[in-house]
Amino acid sequence: MDPVDVTERYFASIRARDLNGLVALYAEDACFTLPNGREFNGIEAIREMHRSVFAASAPSPTPLASIAGASSIAVEIEARLPDGTVRRTANFYYLNASARIQRLNVYMRGG
Repeated sequence: MDPVDVTERYFASIRARDLNGLVALYAEDACFTLPNGREFNGIEAIREMHRSVFAASAPSPTPLASIAGASSIAVEIEARLPDGTVRRTANFYYLNASARIQRLNVYMRGG
């Protein structure tokens, strides 16, 4: 699987609220970093973070543009929040040799 395929599956899993499908995309020792610097290390911590996001009925992200390399991809994202505001982020996915997400860093555009 290449980085484009991984992110397509990532966003399909998010839209479907498919926790198992989403977590299967990560390496066991993956690291997920939020815009505030908070890190979730390891697949179980990442699973729980996504579980809480799904439980909060967080908005579904809409990928806008991407730039892909051989083992990484940057994706610009837009999400409309329940209050009508829009949040824009950029996700940077780094894949390991098995094409699993090893590291995912999320950066938020300033308001």
